[in-house]
Amino acid sequence: MKKSFIFLLIIVLITPVPVINLFSTLDKDKVTKNPVDNGVALLEAYDYYDVKTIEKKVNENVNKIAKEKEIKKALEDIDSGNTTYRNLFKNTYIAGDSLMNGLESYNILNPNNLTTRVSASLYHLSENSNKIIRANPRVLILHYGLNMLGTNEKHLEFFISFYTEILEKFKDEIPDTRIIVSGIFPVDTSIATASSYKYIDKYNDALKKMCEELGVEYLDSSEVLLAHSECYGYDGIHLSRKFYSDYWLRFVVENKGIVG
Repeated sequence: MKKSFIFLLIIVLITPVPVINLFSTLDKDKVTKNPVDNGVALLEAYDYYDVKTIEKKVNENVNKIAKEKEIKKALEDIDSGNTTYRNLFKNTYIAGDSLMNGLESYNILNPNNLTTRVSASLYHLSENSNKIIRANPRVLILHYGLNMLGTNEKHLEFFISFYTEILEKFKDEIPDTRIIVSGIFPVDTSIATASSYKYIDKYNDALKKMCEELGVEYLDSSEVLLAHSECYGYDGIHLSRKFYSDYWLRFVVENKGIVG
């Protein structure tokens, strides 16, 4: 108990956000401006936690705060021109269809960190899987599915099964790589009217479930697309340079903490 009290007291004194926020059930009446009192109240409220559990929770909070500061600093550097997205994404590899091809065709990110192709499906990812494995990136972002939309359950089952097989290969071959699966970008349905596009949400629900089962991350970019619908091209599918350079990459940094 003495060891945990000293550890928590030090963290309370140096952490800009009170450590007590980690424990939502702490009696708010015991919260004071005195960090020593707060440390005692915390230990009294959670006396049943062992030292390692408490230290783990405190470290998680400290790491979260440090990461938030790092993200904020990275975005400030982008805004001031002190860095570029090429620098922030220098250890990130992106593979995908024409929606990711925009990063290459607009010359926004380093082409050495991109494997994209217009009209690409998961066969493209499978064919380039060994190339990605050799690159052994810190982060891998994948965007596939728009060109594999089907109108029945068998199409969806095949898509998820094929994707799962490839992801399992990556998890085995490059276990230290952080894998992020992007949901299929929504389209402007007032222009892009193919019947298959109405299944995008269903496919994305299946992708999210797949990611949860495999223990990989899922990226939902629908909010940034809906907020900037003016960036859609004439076909209601492809996007302007401004979308990637001003909105989407910033969104990825903010939501996935990619800062170099």
